[in-house]
Amino acid sequence: MSTGSQNLYEYYVPSNVAAIVVAVIFLILILLHAWKVISTRQWYTVTAIVGGIFEMIGLAARAWSHNNLSAKAPYIIQIILILLAPVIFSAVIYMFLGRLIRASQHQNLSLIRINVMTKLFVCGDILCFFIQASGAGKLVNAKTADEISTAQNTVLAGLILQIVFFCVFISCAIVFNKRVLQVHIARTVDPKLRLQPMLVSLYLCSVLIIVRNVYRVVEYKTGESGYLQSHEWPTYALDVVLMAVLMTVSLSWYLANIKPPSLASYPLYSRDGSS
Repeated sequence: MSTGSQNLYEYYVPSNVAAIVVAVIFLILILLHAWKVISTRQWYTVTAIVGGIFEMIGLAARAWSHNNLSAKAPYIIQIILILLAPVIFSAVIYMFLGRLIRASQHQNLSLIRINVMTKLFVCGDILCFFIQASGAGKLVNAKTADEISTAQNTVLAGLILQIVFFCVFISCAIVFNKRVLQVHIARTVDPKLRLQPMLVSLYLCSVLIIVRNVYRVVEYKTGESGYLQSHEWPTYALDVVLMAVLMTVSLSWYLANIKPPSLASYPLYSRDGSS
Protein backbone atom coordinates (compact mmCIF):
# COMPACT_ATOMS: atom_id res chain seq x y z
CA MET A 1 0.00 0.00 0.00
CA SER A 2 1.29 3.38 -0.88
CA THR A 3 2.29 5.88 1.72
CA GLY A 4 3.09 9.55 1.66
CA SER A 5 1.35 12.61 3.05
CA GLN A 6 -2.12 11.46 2.07
CA ASN A 7 -4.67 9.54 4.10
CA LEU A 8 -3.53 5.90 4.30
CA TYR A 9 -7.16 4.87 4.78
CA GLU A 10 -7.88 6.59 1.44
CA TYR A 11 -11.69 6.64 1.48
CA TYR A 12 -12.51 7.70 5.05
CA VAL A 13 -11.10 9.13 8.26
CA PRO A 14 -11.26 6.50 11.03
CA SER A 15 -13.54 7.52 13.88
CA ASN A 16 -11.64 8.04 17.10
CA VAL A 17 -14.86 8.01 19.14
CA ALA A 18 -15.92 4.59 17.84
CA ALA A 19 -12.43 3.20 18.31
CA ILE A 20 -12.10 4.49 21.88
CA VAL A 21 -15.57 3.31 22.94
CA VAL A 22 -15.06 -0.22 21.60
CA ALA A 23 -11.49 -0.33 22.99
CA VAL A 24 -12.89 0.45 26.45
CA ILE A 25 -15.43 -2.36 26.02
CA PHE A 26 -12.60 -4.75 25.23
CA LEU A 27 -10.66 -3.51 28.26
CA ILE A 28 -13.64 -4.30 30.48
CA LEU A 29 -13.99 -7.76 28.91
CA ILE A 30 -10.26 -8.40 29.33
CA LEU A 31 -10.46 -7.53 33.05
CA LEU A 32 -13.53 -9.74 33.52
CA HIS A 33 -11.80 -12.67 31.83
CA ALA A 34 -8.63 -12.09 33.86
CA TRP A 35 -10.67 -12.14 37.08
CA LYS A 36 -12.43 -15.38 36.08
CA VAL A 37 -9.20 -17.02 34.92
CA ILE A 38 -7.57 -16.34 38.28
CA SER A 39 -10.61 -17.33 40.35
CA THR A 40 -11.38 -20.53 38.42
CA ARG A 41 -7.82 -21.42 37.38
CA GLN A 42 -8.95 -22.19 33.85
CA TRP A 43 -5.63 -21.09 32.43
CA TYR A 44 -6.38 -22.08 28.83
CA THR A 45 -8.73 -19.08 28.55
CA VAL A 46 -5.73 -16.74 28.85
CA THR A 47 -5.82 -17.09 25.06
CA ALA A 48 -9.09 -15.11 25.01
CA ILE A 49 -7.38 -12.35 27.00
CA VAL A 50 -4.55 -12.20 24.45
CA GLY A 51 -7.10 -11.89 21.64
CA GLY A 52 -8.84 -9.08 23.51
CA ILE A 53 -5.52 -7.27 23.98
CA PHE A 54 -4.88 -7.52 20.24
CA GLU A 55 -8.28 -5.95 19.55
CA MET A 56 -7.82 -3.21 22.14
CA ILE A 57 -4.38 -2.19 20.89
CA GLY A 58 -5.57 -2.32 17.28
CA LEU A 59 -8.48 -0.03 18.13
CA ALA A 60 -6.20 2.34 20.04
CA ALA A 61 -4.06 2.55 16.91
CA ARG A 62 -7.14 3.40 14.84
CA ALA A 63 -8.03 6.16 17.30
CA TRP A 64 -4.47 7.51 16.99
CA SER A 65 -4.77 7.43 13.21
CA HIS A 66 -7.71 9.84 13.34
CA ASN A 67 -5.34 12.77 13.71
CA ASN A 68 -2.35 11.07 12.09
CA LEU A 69 -3.70 9.83 8.77
CA SER A 70 -0.30 9.49 7.09
CA ALA A 71 1.45 7.76 10.03
CA LYS A 72 2.42 4.21 9.05
CA ALA A 73 2.95 2.76 12.54
CA PRO A 74 -0.63 2.98 13.86
CA TYR A 75 -1.98 2.03 10.42
CA ILE A 76 0.14 -1.14 10.33
CA ILE A 77 -0.62 -2.02 13.97
CA GLN A 78 -4.39 -1.82 13.53
CA ILE A 79 -4.36 -3.84 10.31
CA ILE A 80 -2.26 -6.67 11.73
CA LEU A 81 -3.71 -6.93 15.25
CA ILE A 82 -7.39 -6.66 14.28
CA LEU A 83 -6.83 -9.16 11.47
CA LEU A 84 -5.08 -11.71 13.71
CA ALA A 85 -7.15 -11.42 16.92
CA PRO A 86 -9.91 -13.82 15.74
CA VAL A 87 -7.28 -16.49 15.01
CA ILE A 88 -6.34 -16.33 18.69
CA PHE A 89 -9.98 -16.48 19.76
CA SER A 90 -10.36 -19.60 17.60
CA ALA A 91 -7.74 -21.41 19.67
CA VAL A 92 -9.70 -21.00 22.91
CA ILE A 93 -12.85 -22.30 21.19
CA TYR A 94 -10.98 -25.41 20.05
CA MET A 95 -9.57 -26.01 23.52
CA PHE A 96 -12.95 -25.50 25.19
CA LEU A 97 -14.64 -28.25 23.16
CA GLY A 98 -11.86 -30.69 24.00
CA ARG A 99 -12.26 -29.95 27.71
CA LEU A 100 -16.04 -30.27 27.53
CA ILE A 101 -15.83 -33.69 25.90
CA ARG A 102 -13.22 -34.89 28.36
CA ALA A 103 -15.21 -33.61 31.35
CA SER A 104 -18.33 -35.39 30.08
CA GLN A 105 -16.37 -38.66 30.35
CA HIS A 106 -17.68 -39.68 26.94
CA GLN A 107 -14.55 -39.23 24.84
CA ASN A 108 -15.59 -42.29 22.85
CA LEU A 109 -18.42 -40.23 21.32
CA SER A 110 -16.02 -37.75 19.73
CA LEU A 111 -15.71 -37.91 15.94
CA ILE A 112 -11.93 -37.51 16.27
CA ARG A 113 -9.94 -38.99 19.12
CA ILE A 114 -9.93 -36.43 21.89
CA ASN A 115 -6.16 -36.51 22.41
CA VAL A 116 -5.74 -35.74 18.70
CA MET A 117 -8.62 -33.33 18.08
CA THR A 118 -7.49 -30.33 20.14
CA LYS A 119 -3.89 -30.62 18.90
CA LEU A 120 -5.10 -30.89 15.29
CA PHE A 121 -7.24 -27.78 15.40
CA VAL A 122 -4.82 -25.70 17.47
CA CYS A 123 -1.96 -26.59 15.11
CA GLY A 124 -4.20 -25.67 12.17
CA ASP A 125 -4.98 -22.40 13.93
CA ILE A 126 -1.27 -21.66 14.35
CA LEU A 127 -0.77 -22.33 10.64
CA CYS A 128 -3.61 -19.92 9.78
CA PHE A 129 -2.08 -17.34 12.11
CA PHE A 130 1.29 -17.40 10.38
CA ILE A 131 -0.21 -17.39 6.89
CA GLN A 132 -2.38 -14.37 7.68
CA ALA A 133 0.43 -12.61 9.54
CA SER A 134 2.73 -13.15 6.57
CA GLY A 135 0.12 -11.76 4.17
CA ALA A 136 -0.65 -8.78 6.38
CA GLY A 137 3.05 -7.98 6.75
CA LYS A 138 3.50 -8.02 2.99
CA LEU A 139 0.32 -6.02 2.44
CA VAL A 140 1.26 -3.04 4.60
CA ASN A 141 4.59 -2.75 2.76
CA ALA A 142 3.32 -3.49 -0.75
CA LYS A 143 3.90 -0.74 -3.31
CA THR A 144 3.03 -2.28 -6.68
CA ALA A 145 -0.23 -3.82 -7.86
CA ASP A 146 1.42 -7.25 -8.07
CA GLU A 147 2.74 -7.02 -4.51
CA ILE A 148 -0.67 -5.96 -3.22
CA SER A 149 -2.36 -8.82 -5.10
CA THR A 150 0.12 -11.39 -3.78
CA ALA A 151 -0.28 -10.15 -0.20
CA GLN A 152 -4.08 -10.15 -0.41
CA ASN A 153 -4.09 -13.66 -1.84
CA THR A 154 -1.89 -14.83 1.05
CA VAL A 155 -4.32 -13.36 3.58
CA LEU A 156 -7.22 -14.89 1.66
CA ALA A 157 -5.57 -18.32 1.79
CA GLY A 158 -5.22 -18.04 5.57
CA LEU A 159 -8.83 -16.91 6.00
CA ILE A 160 -10.24 -19.64 3.77
CA LEU A 161 -8.14 -22.28 5.51
CA GLN A 162 -9.46 -21.07 8.86
CA ILE A 163 -13.04 -21.36 7.58
CA VAL A 164 -12.35 -24.93 6.45
CA PHE A 165 -10.93 -25.85 9.85
CA PHE A 166 -13.95 -24.30 11.56
CA CYS A 167 -16.43 -26.19 9.40
CA VAL A 168 -14.71 -29.47 10.31
CA PHE A 169 -14.59 -28.38 13.95
CA ILE A 170 -18.31 -27.57 14.07
CA SER A 171 -19.04 -30.94 12.45
CA CYS A 172 -17.12 -32.62 15.29
CA ALA A 173 -19.07 -30.63 17.89
CA ILE A 174 -22.43 -31.44 16.27
CA VAL A 175 -21.66 -35.16 16.02
CA PHE A 176 -20.65 -35.28 19.68
CA ASN A 177 -23.71 -33.24 20.67
CA LYS A 178 -26.06 -35.54 18.74
CA ARG A 179 -24.54 -38.68 20.24
CA VAL A 180 -24.51 -37.43 23.82
CA LEU A 181 -28.15 -36.32 23.61
CA GLN A 182 -29.25 -39.93 23.63
CA VAL A 183 -31.25 -40.37 26.84
CA HIS A 184 -29.17 -43.10 28.41
CA ILE A 185 -25.97 -41.14 27.77
CA ALA A 186 -27.22 -37.65 28.69
CA ARG A 187 -28.21 -38.89 32.15
CA THR A 188 -24.64 -39.87 32.93
CA VAL A 189 -23.23 -36.39 32.30
CA ASP A 190 -22.55 -34.31 35.39
CA PRO A 191 -25.24 -31.56 35.52
CA LYS A 192 -22.60 -29.13 36.82
CA LEU A 193 -20.93 -29.34 33.44
CA ARG A 194 -23.95 -27.58 31.88
CA LEU A 195 -23.04 -29.43 28.70
CA GLN A 196 -25.90 -28.40 26.43
CA PRO A 197 -25.82 -24.64 27.21
CA MET A 198 -22.03 -24.72 26.86
CA LEU A 199 -22.26 -26.39 23.45
CA VAL A 200 -24.83 -23.81 22.32
CA SER A 201 -22.52 -20.98 23.39
CA LEU A 202 -19.66 -22.71 21.56
CA TYR A 203 -21.76 -22.90 18.39
CA LEU A 204 -22.57 -19.19 18.67
CA CYS A 205 -18.90 -18.26 19.07
CA SER A 206 -17.99 -20.46 16.10
CA VAL A 207 -20.63 -18.81 13.92
CA LEU A 208 -19.30 -15.38 14.91
CA ILE A 209 -15.81 -16.39 13.79
CA ILE A 210 -17.09 -17.81 10.49
CA VAL A 211 -19.22 -14.72 9.71
CA ARG A 212 -16.23 -12.51 10.44
CA ASN A 213 -13.95 -14.60 8.22
CA VAL A 214 -16.45 -14.62 5.35
CA TYR A 215 -16.61 -10.83 5.62
CA ARG A 216 -12.82 -10.60 5.49
CA VAL A 217 -12.64 -12.96 2.51
CA VAL A 218 -15.11 -10.79 0.58
CA GLU A 219 -13.31 -7.63 1.71
CA TYR A 220 -9.90 -8.78 0.46
CA LYS A 221 -11.39 -10.31 -2.68
CA THR A 222 -13.10 -7.07 -3.71
CA GLY A 223 -9.93 -5.08 -3.05
CA GLU A 224 -9.19 -1.54 -1.92
CA SER A 225 -11.84 0.02 -4.16
CA GLY A 226 -14.56 -2.37 -2.97
CA TYR A 227 -17.37 -1.23 -0.71
CA LEU A 228 -16.13 -3.07 2.39
CA GLN A 229 -12.66 -1.50 2.37
CA SER A 230 -13.87 1.93 1.37
CA HIS A 231 -16.29 2.22 4.32
CA GLU A 232 -15.51 2.01 8.02
CA TRP A 233 -18.72 0.58 9.48
CA PRO A 234 -18.17 -3.01 8.21
CA THR A 235 -14.92 -3.21 10.20
CA TYR A 236 -16.96 -2.74 13.37
CA ALA A 237 -20.26 -4.43 12.52
CA LEU A 238 -18.79 -7.51 10.82
CA ASP A 239 -15.52 -7.92 12.72
CA VAL A 240 -14.65 -6.02 15.88
CA VAL A 241 -18.12 -5.98 17.47
CA LEU A 242 -18.58 -9.69 16.69
CA MET A 243 -15.37 -10.44 18.57
CA ALA A 244 -16.60 -8.38 21.54
CA VAL A 245 -19.78 -10.47 21.52
CA LEU A 246 -17.62 -13.61 21.41
CA MET A 247 -15.67 -12.47 24.48
CA THR A 248 -18.95 -11.72 26.26
CA VAL A 249 -20.50 -15.10 25.45
CA SER A 250 -17.34 -16.98 26.44
CA LEU A 251 -17.58 -15.52 29.95
CA SER A 252 -20.30 -18.14 30.51
CA TRP A 253 -17.73 -20.90 30.02
CA TYR A 254 -16.35 -20.34 33.50
CA LEU A 255 -19.67 -21.63 34.89
CA ALA A 256 -18.96 -25.11 33.54
CA ASN A 257 -17.28 -27.55 35.86
CA ILE A 258 -14.82 -28.92 33.32
CA LYS A 259 -12.95 -31.00 35.86
CA PRO A 260 -13.87 -34.67 35.33
CA PRO A 261 -16.43 -35.51 38.02
CA SER A 262 -16.13 -38.31 40.50
CA LEU A 263 -18.07 -41.41 39.52
CA ALA A 264 -19.89 -41.20 42.83
CA SER A 265 -20.89 -37.58 42.43
CA TYR A 266 -24.01 -38.28 40.36
CA PRO A 267 -26.20 -41.30 39.52
CA LEU A 268 -25.00 -43.73 36.90
CA TYR A 269 -27.40 -45.32 34.49
CA SER A 270 -27.21 -48.44 32.47
CA ARG A 271 -27.55 -48.35 28.70
CA ASP A 272 -31.32 -48.95 28.92
CA GLY A 273 -31.73 -45.89 31.13
CA SER A 274 -32.36 -47.70 34.43
CA SER A 275 -30.28 -46.82 37.51
